[in-house]
Amino acid sequence: MNLYVVRHGETIWNKEGRVQGITDIPLTEKGKLEAVELQTLVNSLNIDVVISSPLSRARETAKILVNSSLPINIDDRIKERDWGMNEGANISEVDGWDCWDVILNTKVQNIECIQDFMERVSNFLEEIKVRYKDKNVLIVTHSAVIRVIHYLLGTIPEDGNLSRINIPNLRIIEYKM
Repeated sequence: MNLYVVRHGETIWNKEGRVQGITDIPLTEKGKLEAVELQTLVNSLNIDVVISSPLSRARETAKILVNSSLPINIDDRIKERDWGMNEGANISEVDGWDCWDVILNTKVQNIECIQDFMERVSNFLEEIKVRYKDKNVLIVTHSAVIRVIHYLLGTIPEDGNLSRINIPNLRIIEYKM
């Protein structure tokens, strides 16, 4: 399977540097335009299956990327991590290290535990590996989900801190599975 993973387009909270999590924030006009610009590249990938997070910023991005040429399957397991009381906070004010530590697996400020989060993303990956084994699959999701996919597929920073992986909006990351 060829797996193509894309983070949704820009939202106002991305622009403002705020933590989004499961708060449903729509795309900005820039986010929509940049998704349109990526359509040609996505079309060249011969996508068979599109799977999106249920959050509107991902769904809308997926719809733009495939220009309504394919149905968009929604899967709750790839929605963004619940950042609890940190949602809406400035990213620079949030200490992200402890909440990404799989050993500590802390549940502070109602943030979804990393092990629970990783388990739901892992279950998703295992299912699509079997279900779409000979397909080209486009996943439109969120930065934390993509960090976990990196980790699960063997790409992890030396220090183990997944928060240090840079996941820009609207960049296609390809994995062979």
